[in-house]
This record gives sequence, structure tokens and C-alpha cells, in this order.
Amino acid sequence: MFDKFFDKYPEFTTAQKPDESLQNSFNNKLPAQLIEFWRTYGFGVFMNGYLKIVNPRDFQPYFDEAYDNSGNEIVFGVTALGDFLTWTGDAIRAIYFKNGYDSIIESGDDMGWFFDMDLSDSGFLKDNLDDAQYLAAKGRLGEPEYDECYGYVPLLGLGGAEKAEKLQKVKIKEHISLIAQALGKIK
Repeated sequence: MFDKFFDKYPEFTTAQKPDESLQNSFNNKLPAQLIEFWRTYGFGVFMNGYLKIVNPRDFQPYFDEAYDNSGNEIVFGVTALGDFLTWTGDAIRAIYFKNGYDSIIESGDDMGWFFDMDLSDSGFLKDNLDDAQYLAAKGRLGEPEYDECYGYVPLLGLGGAEKAEKLQKVKIKEHISLIAQALGKIK
């Protein structure tokens, strides 16, 4: 499990290892394969800086502030462009805060498939995780830290242009909060 993912993206940085209490608190709320990923690799930066696997407790309040979370979705990932990945209970949803919409990107609870097949497929990334501006921004700004992402300045919803040169490094939590305050909740 996760072999193809780590064959394609062998380098990663662990920011935090979840303790047993945290892992146990998400049993039966998240797929067992995701908790196994946490246990083995921890929370950190993966995919050459593009994906952060995060502690839901650290990011859930910001998600709930910016998204109408009536389905009690749980945050488990954040892209370098500030898009959140959540577990809906039976699918993975991407919330594109910068653009103001969301989309189910994978049905079912097979996290091995999601990591090994979806995240290792450049077509999937292009079609579902909007990674087009990432490499240009990374080349210009450097890789964002674990608590950072790239954000459009000004925000797209306030008339900003979706161009790599309009991206800046921002703190993820504060950026999502700012989007929510300026543009309201998604959904």
C-alpha cells in the first residue's frame, strides 16, 4: 500500500507524528488506510511540496469557518494552492476555496487507490487538483512550508487574476479565514 505513491514521490518531510490517542479518536471516522498512513509517515509535506497531510484537529475549525460543513466532513489534506481534501464518510471531496466551489474527486474508502493511482497520475492532478500554477509559483517563490500555501493576491473572488505571478506564500489557516470573511462560506 502506497508503494506507487512513494515510488513517484520518494521525498517527504514529517512535521508531526500523531500519538495513539489522536489516531484512536479518528477510528471509524476516517478510512483505516489513512490512519495507517499517519502512523507510518505522520503529518507532513508530500508530492514534492504539493500536498500536506494534516492533523484534522488543527485545520477543522478553519474549514468549518469557510465551508458549510453540515455533513461533518473531516479535513485530512491541503494542497499547495490552499485547496482542502476532506473525507465525507464515503468519498473524498476537494474544496477549492480560491475558486469558491467543491467537488467529489474519489468515491469509496480505498485510500491506497487514492494515493497510488489518483495522486500518482498527472492527468488526475490536472483535472481534479488544479495544479497548473504550482510549478511556476514554486520556481519563483520556493516551496511553501507545512503551514503555508500559495494564495492569489488579490483573492480571485475580489477580482484577482488566476496567474502564477499573482501567487504569494501565505499562512494556510489565516488565508482560509480571510477568504471566509471576505467571500462567505462555500455552499
